[in-house]
Amino acid sequence: MLERCPLPAAPAIVEIGCGPGKLLKAAAELTNAASVIGIDPERNMLAQADGFEARLGRAEALPLPSASADLAFSSLALHLIPDWPAAAAEVHRVLKPGGWSATWTLTPEHVGGHVLNRWFPSLPGADLPRFRSPERWLQALTRAGFLWAVEEQVRMRRQTTVRRLAESVRSRYISTLALLPEKEFEAGANQLEQLARETPEAVIEYEMIWCLMCSQRT
Repeated sequence: MLERCPLPAAPAIVEIGCGPGKLLKAAAELTNAASVIGIDPERNMLAQADGFEARLGRAEALPLPSASADLAFSSLALHLIPDWPAAAAEVHRVLKPGGWSATWTLTPEHVGGHVLNRWFPSLPGADLPRFRSPERWLQALTRAGFLWAVEEQVRMRRQTTVRRLAESVRSRYISTLALLPEKEFEAGANQLEQLARETPEAVIEYEMIWCLMCSQRT
């Protein structure tokens, strides 16, 4: 992301949907940022913030002055934003001229081939409406007044064990699991746990398909 978004010395950086702020702190350290602000709509997430200024807020109404940031980025938060045009307009507003927007998200193709789909058949139907086409976000950015926007797809091969996957599922490690019917969740989680008892260290390989979108404000 930072390679594709050249920033001035001591930039002002904002993360939208920062959560605990791990990525924000890493970006701040790499850029020697002068201002580091994380914004999240969840108070429990902001309670974990450490090492940066945390503000309660939503992407559609950012609690920031106009033209105050050199970089506004988000990671795995775009699917939680209902109104993309409003969010794009807000990002444009808070960025300085020449500032950058960067968005890191998963693609509809990733959702359709998710490793958990075999145990939770309703998963794609729950997630596809949230993980909309990246092109729609790029269009929203362009209409908001960004100079240009580019998309880069990144494919990553990953692996885990049946035991680790079963434990992650039981903790509902992705938000979509909370959207499933409870009966389906329990059935799928129980199947995974049974498999983990039989072959706990069996390896499950899967692919994650990410999309990085960068755009510069005029």
